[in-house]
Amino acid sequence: MSTQTSPVDTTNPITASTRTLRRRLANEDLWTRATAPVALVLLTVTFTIVNPKFLTWPSLTSMLADSTIPIVLALGATFAVTLAGIDLSLASTVALGSVTMGLAYQAGLPLWLCCLVAMATGLSVGALNGVIIGWVRIPDFIVTLGSMSLVMGLSLIFSQGKPVQIPERALTFVSITSVGGIRFNFLIALAIGVLLHIVLFHTRFGTHLLAVGDNPDAARAMGLKVARVKLAGYVICGLMGGVGAVLLTSYIGSSQPATNTDYLLKAIAAVVLGGVSLFGGRATIIGPILGAILLTFLQSGLTLVGVSAFYSPLVIGIVVIAAAMLMRGRK
Repeated sequence: MSTQTSPVDTTNPITASTRTLRRRLANEDLWTRATAPVALVLLTVTFTIVNPKFLTWPSLTSMLADSTIPIVLALGATFAVTLAGIDLSLASTVALGSVTMGLAYQAGLPLWLCCLVAMATGLSVGALNGVIIGWVRIPDFIVTLGSMSLVMGLSLIFSQGKPVQIPERALTFVSITSVGGIRFNFLIALAIGVLLHIVLFHTRFGTHLLAVGDNPDAARAMGLKVARVKLAGYVICGLMGGVGAVLLTSYIGSSQPATNTDYLLKAIAAVVLGGVSLFGGRATIIGPILGAILLTFLQSGLTLVGVSAFYSPLVIGIVVIAAAMLMRGRK
């Protein structure tokens, strides 16, 4: 008498529910990660049909160069958002980093040291945010809102509202030199993206960061130093603000005491469009990069087809809200 193995009970409600949940999460994750690349392709096709000059090589390389600073700031913001937080002081950090770079140049320091001063300034702002958020346990929104005003005030006080010219050929080299037709500053942004991808997904720190962002209480129960992880995440975010200050100064040729708050909007928008979960614990690096490029293409395309610049913030705001609605069920 032969025995026959009974098949798996697919009618079990627990098994069916688990499979349905996994399928839904997989579909939602795929959809949110595909938002930026799909939208970028559709946007490019649309603007090219309206104005064929949009997709010419000079126009394309120019737009990629313009997306450099938003990319770097979006990469920094990714680490704060992965922690289920936010950094509203990013644009102010860029301003203060640019100012300290100009002051260091005025003091006669070599250019490479001036760049390090700008990055150290951004790192310090991130450390201040991280200490207050991690150890004092004040909500990130309140902390970074306060530091946004504080840091902008310091940049205006230190500079007296006056830019400092930095006529160094080595500095402008970063923004005007091309490699294979692509601007050097854009390649720097991509290299930073590769480095941060390794940090986030191929190091122990990256694993801890994702765990703290997903559930800080569970991470603390497992023995993780939650406050230290948050500090490190905000330090990286601030450091990217300092790098953005160097890139902005090289692009303009002088320090900028008051940067455009549009940088903050683009950074957060790029993170949302890129599929990083606003609830923390889920992240990507390529997503925010594509999101920043998408927003730059959108702004440039609207200008190219003759739409007033006044409509640009309106359109970006609508895009951000729509992207946030798409990921409403990810948590």
